[in-house]
Amino acid sequence: MSANDVLNILHKYQDKWLSIATNLLYRDDEQSVKDTVQEMYLVIYDQIQEDKLKAEQVIINNKPHFGIIKRTILQIIQQEANNNNKLPKDNNRILTNIADNETENIEELTTRIEQILQDMHWFDRKLFKLYVKKFNSVRTLAKETKLGHVTVYNTINKCRNNIKKKLNEK
Repeated sequence: MSANDVLNILHKYQDKWLSIATNLLYRDDEQSVKDTVQEMYLVIYDQIQEDKLKAEQVIINNKPHFGIIKRTILQIIQQEANNNNKLPKDNNRILTNIADNETENIEELTTRIEQILQDMHWFDRKLFKLYVKKFNSVRTLAKETKLGHVTVYNTINKCRNNIKKKLNEK
């Protein structure tokens, strides 16, 4: 399988890549999301051409390996943020990006987020707080809590989306 074949298969899942990039960017800047996905295509293509990555690793049974694609998109976002000095030092990305966008101070945002968290189910609230304050990794949190990776990911994603939605409602 050639690098071009890989790109053709990846392109069939364009909407999925855009969704992943939107979730990882923590903002709805359509152009940034599209640029990130285009950069992902270039990185994957270059890695296959340079034999740093095998086409069979990216495409398994004519379907993309979502983990590799998500990791690549995340690396692109982190590299871009590092280049622009926009990556928060404390990895508290939700609060930092919201503060940049809305010019509110962190204490007010923290209070609002705590109020939103209080309305959530106790399990969701506890898992989200562990994720933000201690682990910052779904994989590590799942291992430490002995919960399934998918359960932790879905819970964190649901909480994050709920917080973003309620913060935008005002």
